[in-house]
Amino acid sequence: MSATIPPKHLADPVDKHPLTSAPGGLAGRSGDVYPEALGGWDLRPRGSGTLDDGNKSLQADIYDQRLGAMSDFDHPHNLMLVHQKGLLEALPLKRGDRVLEIGGHRSGLLPWLERTRGITGSGLDISPVWVAAQNAAARARGSDTLWVLGDAEALPFADQSFAAVVAFDVFEHLTHLDRALAEAFRVLAPGGRLVVHMPVQDIDGSFDGFQRARDPADYAARQASVGHFHERMPTRRQMRTRMEGVGFQVLDMQSFNVWIQPLHDHRLLPWLGRLKNNRTPGAGGKPPATPPVAAGPPPTSRFTKIYARTVVPLAQALSVPDRVGSALGIGGSCSFVAERR
Repeated sequence: MSATIPPKHLADPVDKHPLTSAPGGLAGRSGDVYPEALGGWDLRPRGSGTLDDGNKSLQADIYDQRLGAMSDFDHPHNLMLVHQKGLLEALPLKRGDRVLEIGGHRSGLLPWLERTRGITGSGLDISPVWVAAQNAAARARGSDTLWVLGDAEALPFADQSFAAVVAFDVFEHLTHLDRALAEAFRVLAPGGRLVVHMPVQDIDGSFDGFQRARDPADYAARQASVGHFHERMPTRRQMRTRMEGVGFQVLDMQSFNVWIQPLHDHRLLPWLGRLKNNRTPGAGGKPPATPPVAAGPPPTSRFTKIYARTVVPLAQALSVPDRVGSALGIGGSCSFVAERR
C-alpha cells in the first residue's frame, strides 16, 4: 500500500492537508507518518486530546469483544434494521457518490449501498478488530471500500468529500460530540446528508424508561457494558440544537425504541439466539473467537431469511404503541437526518 498514491479523499486528521506516500504508510506535512494497518491505515491523530483519553480506549475495548456476523439489509431480522434501512433508502444518492460510515462495527450498510445504489464506500472505526474485519470483507467481495482506524472527532478525510455520512449507534459513545458533528459537517459536500441514530437521555415513557425506573443500578450497569453512559447523552432537543449549532439544517427527527421494538429486538431475539446456539452441536452458546467477516461475510441463514419475511412483518403490524409513542416524542433512541446547506 505504501507504493500507491493515497486516495484523494484521505487527509491528515490534524491539519486536513493531503497525505503523501511514505515507507510503511502515509506522511503528513508535519512529518507524522501514519502506518499501514489492518488492511488500510492507522489514521488516528497523534498527541494529547485525541485518542489518549480513557473513554475512547474503553469504547474500543468493548467493541473489539462484541463479535458477530455483519448485518444483512436485504433480510433485516429486527425492527431496528428495518428502520435504518428506511433511512438509507430515503437518501438522495446517485451512482458513484461517496458515502462515509462512522463506527461501522459489524454493520453491512456499505456493501448494501454499493450493490443497490452504486455508491463508493469509506469507513472509519476506533476498533482495530472491526477495521480489519471490514477491510477483509471488502476485499472478499471485490470492493474498493476502504476502512481506516481513526477518530470521529478528527476525521482523516478532505473537506467536502462525501455525499452522505452515516453514524448508526455511534455518537452516544463519543467523548466530544460537538467535535464529531463539526467534522461530519466539514467532510460533507453542500447538500450532503448526515444520518444519525442514537440513544438519548430523555427516555421516560419508553421500555428503557421503565427499566431505568424499576432498577436504576441494573439499568446503568447494563448500559455501561455496551459503552452507554446516559448522563453524557443529549436529549432529542439538545441533539437537534447541537447539530444546528455547527451549521446543519435538521430535516427529520424520529423517536424510536419505544415498547414493541425493544421487546422484540433486545429480549426475544437474544433468547432465540441462545436457544439456537445451545442446540448447535459443539457451539455451547459461545461467541466465535474472531469476527466471521474476516474471510468474507457468511451467507444469510435460511432461518434468518424466513424470520425476516414472516415474524418481522408481524412485529411491525403489532407495533402500534411504537408508532403512537414516536408521534408523541417517546422512545429510548432517536434518528436524525440533517443536511449541509
